[in-house]
Amino acid sequence: RMLVPGGTAFGAGRIAELYEEEGGTVTWIGKPHRAIYAHAARLCGVPPERVLCVGDSVEHDIAGALGFGARSALVRTGILADATPQQLEAAFARHAARPDHILPALVW
Repeated sequence: RMLVPGGTAFGAGRIAELYEEEGGTVTWIGKPHRAIYAHAARLCGVPPERVLCVGDSVEHDIAGALGFGARSALVRTGILADATPQQLEAAFARHAARPDHILPALVW
């Protein structure tokens, strides 16, 4: 799910899953798939261990970083903003992914 004005909605990945379920062919390149992280690291000229992936989704951002071999930071201003500590732990377990850092917000 992704944030939209007034709540959440299906993201492109869910739409692709539905298309695939109907027999369509999908090439997966977005998060959490490794190809998108590898492409970004190549563009920046850095190895995975020098990458910090920042995002609000355990399923996409944190799991993707882990699968690529990068560090991760979960920002608590997005889809998990209202999650309790127990709900966060459940999400980490469900997706077998735990962030290296948890940030209340990202401000620069």
